[in-house]
Amino acid sequence: MSNNSIELRIENNTAWITLNRPEVFNSFNREMALSLQARLDDCETNTEVRAIVIKGSGKAFCAGQDLKEVTTPELNPGFKKILEEHYNPIISRIRSIEKPIIAAVNGVAAGAGA
Repeated sequence: MSNNSIELRIENNTAWITLNRPEVFNSFNREMALSLQARLDDCETNTEVRAIVIKGSGKAFCAGQDLKEVTTPELNPGFKKILEEHYNPIISRIRSIEKPIIAAVNGVAAGAGA
């Protein structure tokens, strides 16, 4: 199961979630944040999944927020709204899932991606 920015593979009872925007060091935009939330939900409800690994594709784990999104007026909902709608729900999901979650950090991990 995948979309362009988040890939999900389940193998040997482990869910592998890959941040997949290597051209921008896996920096988050709205689509990616919402997709990650959905994939975490999928992992939580899938009884086959016993552990979750989050990793980045390419040379980085995650460079944080995609600054193009916050510097383009028509795309920028405001920093507070980005935190409330994108990052806070991801952190809440990670904290509430009763399965171990491992970050396989490769390369850069900065900003909200650290």
